Amino acid sequence: MPIETGDPVQPLEVTSRPHGGCTVVRLRGELDIATAEELRLRVRRARREHGDRVVLDLAELEFVDSHGLSAILGCYRSAAEAGGCLVLVAPRPIVWRALEITGLHRRLAIADTVEEAVAAAAAPSGDTGGSPEGAAGESEAPEGEGTGPAGRPAAATGT
Repeated sequence: MPIETGDPVQPLEVTSRPHGGCTVVRLRGELDIATAEELRLRVRRARREHGDRVVLDLAELEFVDSHGLSAILGCYRSAAEAGGCLVLVAPRPIVWRALEITGLHRRLAIADTVEEAVAAAAAPSGDTGGSPEGAAGESEAPEGEGTGPAGRPAAATGT
């Protein structure tokens, strides 16, 4: 009996461009064990070309696994060690849920739009992560209540 696989896997597409003194890296498709290293390499190259203030646009990222989250965290650490920062933008509910489950939604700055993320990354202190308030001024509700960063439901699920 054949196994139904559902929707086909979406390969990861990574594009980058300079914008407002930042490096905007847009992800489209799926970030997983098969594509995590590609993200690391592409972000490293984009930082060399456009600078260490990184905006990671997740609006078209359809899936992320633990390897993908690890790659995002590694990009955050590398940018911070170089004196820059990393701000996430507009994660879809399924990606938001992965960030929430792992607690990364409290560690990484998250903004609703690229423009908000660029403004946060360009802030004089460059401190866009590491606190519950993050760079985009989001507030934290008690676990499982209200909304999380960037106004996303604390228990968002689905696509």
